[in-house]
Amino acid sequence: MLEAIGYWFNDRAPSPCPRPQRLVGAWDEGERAKVVAYLRAGDVLETYRGSSYCRFACGKPSAEMGHRDLTDGRFAWPEGLPHYVEAHAVRLPEHFVAHALANAPRIAPSGRRIDDEPWFAWGKAAGATIELEGWDSLGWADQRKVLAQLHAQLAADHPLFEKQVEILVGRRATDELICVLPDGRLALVRLTGAATTLFDGWDDWRPA
Repeated sequence: MLEAIGYWFNDRAPSPCPRPQRLVGAWDEGERAKVVAYLRAGDVLETYRGSSYCRFACGKPSAEMGHRDLTDGRFAWPEGLPHYVEAHAVRLPEHFVAHALANAPRIAPSGRRIDDEPWFAWGKAAGATIELEGWDSLGWADQRKVLAQLHAQLAADHPLFEKQVEILVGRRATDELICVLPDGRLALVRLTGAATTLFDGWDDWRPA
């Protein structure tokens, strides 16, 4: 299988993927330029209908972030990954950097299967992931039921009373939810009593 690199945490679809904001670090400028060139020269592996977006919200148009996965026959990465390295100095796994700098001959991939586990493990070891063990996504039907339950307990001026509130993940063992508010803040909610704690975003939230 191809080894995944450069797939990022999505604020609205939490996953084991790392957050690029936590991987910004020092690069040798010459090495960084070579890695960027290597990434841009990848072969097209898969094409998608929608474009990606910069997780730093830097103003880069989504159309320029790409809508394809690229490969060199050993690794696979999203088309927008060079932007993160070039514009935001986001670090990548050391073994990939060494591989890119060696400029080894590219090979045709034998398939399209991508192995995410090494990427997840590296991101976790680098302290770049959000710990979500025990948390699960809720389907739309369950979300509607839970929000109706919450609204029955909340005052009309409570931030979770907004119709645009979206439940991201829940943890049955502790009867808790993580919701996103219309202004982008997160709310940690304990269903019993609707006790609510607000956070500016994922990097401010820490699980108990």
